[in-house]
Amino acid sequence: MRPASYNRSRAQANRNNPANAAVYNDYSRYTERRSKRPGPVAIGVMAVLIIAIGIGVFFVLNPPTFDITVNGAKHTVSNGTTIDKLIDDGLASPTAGNLLAVDSSVITEGGGDRFAATINGNATNDGSKKVRKGDAVEIQNGADVTEDYDSSTEEIPYERVEDNNYWNGSLHVYIDGQNGVRTTKTGKVSGKTVTEDTTPAVNEEYKIYTANTGDDKVIALTFDDGPWKDTTAEILDVLKENDAHATFFTIGKQIADHSDVVKRAHDEGHEICTHTWDHAAGSGQGVNLTYMTADEQIQEVEKGFQAIKDVIGEDPVRIMRAPGGNFKGDIVWTLQPYIDAEIGWNVDTEDWRRPGADTIASRIMKAKPGSVILMHDGGGDRSQTVEALKKALPQLKQEGYRFVTISELLQYDPPADSSVSK
Repeated sequence: MRPASYNRSRAQANRNNPANAAVYNDYSRYTERRSKRPGPVAIGVMAVLIIAIGIGVFFVLNPPTFDITVNGAKHTVSNGTTIDKLIDDGLASPTAGNLLAVDSSVITEGGGDRFAATINGNATNDGSKKVRKGDAVEIQNGADVTEDYDSSTEEIPYERVEDNNYWNGSLHVYIDGQNGVRTTKTGKVSGKTVTEDTTPAVNEEYKIYTANTGDDKVIALTFDDGPWKDTTAEILDVLKENDAHATFFTIGKQIADHSDVVKRAHDEGHEICTHTWDHAAGSGQGVNLTYMTADEQIQEVEKGFQAIKDVIGEDPVRIMRAPGGNFKGDIVWTLQPYIDAEIGWNVDTEDWRRPGADTIASRIMKAKPGSVILMHDGGGDRSQTVEALKKALPQLKQEGYRFVTISELLQYDPPADSSVSK
C-alpha cells in the first residue's frame, strides 16, 4: 500500500493536467469533509453530556424521596413506597375487616380486607399500589369479606289473589303473576347454608280499587248501552264543547248500524270499549253474564271487541263493563285471558230511570277526583242525560276538573290501601 504522501504528491503533480482536474477536485472536497468531522474526543464529550442530562431528567421525574399526605398529615417517603408499606411504617393504622360466613357470622376476625383507601379520590384496596409525589392518600378500616360459596336456585311459584268485593272500587284490574327465584348458598369455608328469595314472586291478582289521582282533579265519564240513534251524537257534541273525553261501553250488535257515530267518537279521542255483544241476552237474561256458560261469556266479549275493531280499524283496548256490574266468581278468571280490566263506577246517576235532568246533573256534580261516573247513551230515551251534561260539565270545568278516558285513569296508582270504598 502506498503512503498518503504519495497520493497527495501525485494529485499535486497532475492538478494542472486538464484530464486529471476532475479527480483532483473530488479529492479536495473529500479531504475537506474529513477535516470537519468531530474527532473521538468531541464524540465522547457529547455522549457524557447526553447521559448526564438523562440522569438529571430521571431523578427529576423519579426523585429518591418525595412528600405525600396520608390522612391529612404530610410525610416524606421513598420512591416505590406502596400502601402496604405506608401501613407497615405506621403512617396509618387501619383495622382489617372480618371474613364472614354466608350467614354473616364471623369466621375469622381480621380476615377481610386489610384496609380501604383512596389515592387522590380514587378508591383502591390493592396494597401493592405505589404512591407518587404529591399524592393525597386516605387509609381507613378494611371492609368485611364474605367467604366464597356454592349456590343453587329454584323457582318460587306465584299465587293467585282475588278481591271479591266488587264495590271496593271502580277499577277492577288484572295483574300478571311472575314466578320468583329462591337462592341457596353454601359457604366453602364455614360449610353453613342460607336460603333467601333473591327475586320475590309477584302474585297474579284481580285488584279492585279507585284511582289515587293526588292533586289531579280528573273524572272519567262513561256511557253504556250505545251506540244509539241521535243520542250518542248529541252527547259527543256536548263533550266537544267542554273539551271532555269519555269512554263508551258499546253493545256490539248495535255498532254496525251506527258505525259512523262510533268512528266519530274514536276519531275525536274518546275510548270505545265493550259492554258485551248483546248485553248478556239469552241465558244471561239480558243483564247477568254469570248465568251464562264459560264459552258464552267468552263469545260475548270477543264478539263485542271484534265489532269495535271492524269500525275503528284497529284492536280496541281490552277493557269491558259487565252488564249490571255482575262480575264475580268464576267469570273473573274465565275472562282473564281476554281482558285487562273490568270497570265499575263510583257515581251512579241512575239516568236510565229518567229522574229529570237537574237530578242527573246534581249526581254528576257529586264526583270526586278519580271518580268513574256511570251514564247511558242508549237503551231508551236519553235526552235527560244530554241536558244534564250541558248543566254539569261547565260547572265541573269551572271547578278545575278534567275529563279523561278509562285508560288514562288507569295510569294513576292505586291508593296504599287498595280496599278503598267508592
